[in-house]
Amino acid sequence: MRVRMRRHRSTARTKQGSIAAALGWLLIAALAGTCAGAEASFLDIGEQQDVVASDREPWTIQADTLSYDAKAKAYLAEGNVFISSGDRSIKADWARLDSVEQRAELAGNVTLRFGRDWLQGEHVIWNLDTETGWVDGGTVYFSESGFYVRGKNITKTGPSQYELQEGIITSCNPDDPDWTIRTRDLRVKVGGRGVAKHSSFWAGPIPLFYTPFAVFPVNRERQSGFLFPTLGSSSLNGFGVEVPYYWAIRQDMDATFTAHYMEERGIMAGMEYRIRHPKWGQGIWMVHYLDDQADKSHLRDEGYPFEQSDRYWVRGSHTFALPHEIEGFLSLDVVSDRNFLKEFERGSVGFDETNDVLRRFSGREILNDKSVLSRESSLYLVRRNDNQLMSFDTRYWDNLDRSKDERTLQQLPRIAYDITPTHPMLSPFYYSLESAGVHYWRPEGDKGTRFDMLPRIYYPVHLWPYLVLEPSMGIRTTLYSVDWDDSDHSPTKARVLPDVVLELSSRMERVYAFNRWNITAVQHVVRPEFQYEWIPDEDQDDLPEFDRIDRIGNRHALRYGFSTFLISKRMIRDANNEPAAHYLELGRLRVTQAFKLDRSSDDDLLQTEAGKRFSNVDFELDLTPGSWLNLSYDVSVSPYDYSTTRHDLALGLRDSRNNALNLSYRYREDMDLDEIISGVHLAIRPNLFIYTYHDYSFDQKEMFEESYGVYYQHGCWGIRMGYKEEDEDREFMLAFTLLGLGQVGTGYVSGFGFSPAGNP
Repeated sequence: MRVRMRRHRSTARTKQGSIAAALGWLLIAALAGTCAGAEASFLDIGEQQDVVASDREPWTIQADTLSYDAKAKAYLAEGNVFISSGDRSIKADWARLDSVEQRAELAGNVTLRFGRDWLQGEHVIWNLDTETGWVDGGTVYFSESGFYVRGKNITKTGPSQYELQEGIITSCNPDDPDWTIRTRDLRVKVGGRGVAKHSSFWAGPIPLFYTPFAVFPVNRERQSGFLFPTLGSSSLNGFGVEVPYYWAIRQDMDATFTAHYMEERGIMAGMEYRIRHPKWGQGIWMVHYLDDQADKSHLRDEGYPFEQSDRYWVRGSHTFALPHEIEGFLSLDVVSDRNFLKEFERGSVGFDETNDVLRRFSGREILNDKSVLSRESSLYLVRRNDNQLMSFDTRYWDNLDRSKDERTLQQLPRIAYDITPTHPMLSPFYYSLESAGVHYWRPEGDKGTRFDMLPRIYYPVHLWPYLVLEPSMGIRTTLYSVDWDDSDHSPTKARVLPDVVLELSSRMERVYAFNRWNITAVQHVVRPEFQYEWIPDEDQDDLPEFDRIDRIGNRHALRYGFSTFLISKRMIRDANNEPAAHYLELGRLRVTQAFKLDRSSDDDLLQTEAGKRFSNVDFELDLTPGSWLNLSYDVSVSPYDYSTTRHDLALGLRDSRNNALNLSYRYREDMDLDEIISGVHLAIRPNLFIYTYHDYSFDQKEMFEESYGVYYQHGCWGIRMGYKEEDEDREFMLAFTLLGLGQVGTGYVSGFGFSPAGNP
C-alpha cells in the first residue's frame, strides 16, 4: 500500500513503539527499492502478493495519524482515515490494517464505496482481497435499484453477495421511511435478486401484511423472476388478478408468461416473446388462451352472446434480413371470435396494451383496429436499390363474421416490380414502370390470377426559371386467368387502358432573417400546381372484380391548387461540437380542387355532387413549430353551399411540467361519423396529477368511453386511483407504485419515472 501521511503529530509512545515504527518505515523504504522505485502497497509487505488481481490498482491510505507495528505487521490510522483503490474507497475515524491477513478493522462513521454502491456502519471487519466482511448495525445502498438495506448484522459473503439478520428493505430515506419490508433473514445478490424470509410489509409504523417468502430485484438489468401482479374488477369479468413471470432467456431474447384469473371467466394463460438478434432479426410475439367458464345468462345481461369455450388471440410482428439485401416484415393477427377484443380489454391481453407494446418495441402496430372483423396477417419481402423495387406480398384476412369467411378474398401472393422515374443517358425522356402479378383465392366465389403492367414516359420541359411543364403518357395492360364461380365466362380476360397526364408547376421562395427563439432564418415557399388527366371510357363489366384496379373509371378532369410552407433554420452543435444548421418545417398548407371536363366521368377519385362539375375544395393544414404543439387539420368544403363533408382534426399540446392535451375530431357526411376524442393530463402540483379521457359520438348522442383518474407521487411511493366507464362495463382502479418494486394494482396509465439520489 502506498502510504501518504497528510500530517503526523508527536505522540507519547514507548521507546519500543518508536523503534517499531522506525523499523516499519525502513522496511517500507527497502521494499520500495525492490520495486524499481515504486511506492509499496501494504499487501506487498505481506507474503500473499498474488491475492489481488493484477488489473486492480494498489491500495493507498491517508490519515491524520499513521503508525506501523512491525511485529504484528499492521498499520494503525486515526482521524480522517481514507483508504482507496480505483473506484473503491473506505472512510473511517479509526482503522487497523493487517498486512498478513489483508484485513481492515474499521470504527467510527465507516463508509465503504464500490462504484456507486456504498455500505455504512459503526464497526466493520473487512477483507480487502476478497471484498467480504461483517458490519455491525449497518446500511447498504444498491444504486442500480435504489434500494437501501439496513440490518442489525450484515455479512458480505462474496463480491456480490450479502446476508442480513433482523433488518429492513426500502427505497425511501432509511432514517424515516414511508414504507419498508421488515425481514428476519435476507440474502441479496447484486445484479440479481433479493430473497427475504419471514417478511412483513409496513406503511410507516403500520404493518399491512405478512409473507413467509418474498423476492425483489436488486438492479434494473434483465433478470428472470415473478413481476408484481395486477389487480382489477369489472362488471363483465368480475374480480381479477394477473401474475406475470419474466424469463431472461439470454441477452438477445426474453419472454413473459402470465396467468390471469377472472372471477367470471376462469384463468387465461398468456405469453409474450421478444427477440433482437443480428441474424434472426427482431420480433415480438404474443398469445393468450382461455377456456371460458362464463355464465351465458351473465354474458347476455352484459350485452354479449356466448361465442365458444376456446377463446384465443395470437398476434406478432417480426422484421428480418435475408441474403441479397432483402428485407422481410411479418405480421400476424388471429382471433378466435368477433367479441374477444371487446370482452377482454384489460391487462396484457388488451388491444391498447398490445399496440403500446408493439409501438415501443418495433414502431409498428396491429394492422386493423379492434372493431374490424377481418383480421389481417401479412408477409412482405422487399429489395430496393437506387431506382428499382421488387416485392413479395402475401396477405390473409381472417373474417370473424363466419357467414362471410368462405367468400373473403385472400391475396396469395402479390409479386411486384417497380421502376421510379429514370433518365436514360442521351435521352430527354424519363420512364417509369409499375407492374404486379397477384393470385387471389377464396373457397367460394371468383378467384384467379391477374398481371398488371403500367409503363409511363415523361418529357419534362423547363419553360422559365419558375415554371416546369411535364407531360406523360402511360398504357396499362391487364391480363386475367379466372376461375369463375359459374362457367358462363371465359377463363382468360384482357384490358388495355391508356392515360395522359399533363402537369404544370412552379416554386417560388424567399428567405427572411429571423432572430428569435434561436431561429436565424425562415424560408417561405409557395408551390402552385396544375394537372390535366385523361382516361378513356372502357367497358370493364366482363372483368372479375378483385380490387379497385379492376374498375378504373373514365377520367377527363383538371386538378389545381397550391401548397405553401415555412421552414426554420437553427444553428446547433453536432456530435463533434461543430456548428451545424438544423432545419424544421414549421407549417404547411395545401389547397386543392378538381373540375370535370366531362360530366359523364365516373372515377371514384373525383368526388363531386350529382350532376356537378366542381369537386369539393380540400384544405390540409399541418403545424409543428416545436415539441409543445402538433396540429393537423383536414377539411373538405362544398363550393356550392359551403357545407363541410369531412373533418379530420388532431391536436396535441404539451409543456415541460407534463401538462398535456390531446384532441381528435372526425366527421364524415356519408358515413354517419361525428366523433370527438379528448385526453387531458394536468400537473396540479409537481407531485399531483389528474387525467381524463372521453370518446363521444355526436351523431349517436352517446359517450362510448370516459375515464377519470388522479395520481400522487411522494418520494419513494405513489398512488393512482381511477374510474372507467365503457358501454355497460364499470371499472374502478387503484394502484400503488413503490420505487424499486414497481406497481401493485390495476394501473392502466404509465410513464412516470423517478431517479433516486441514494447518496449518504
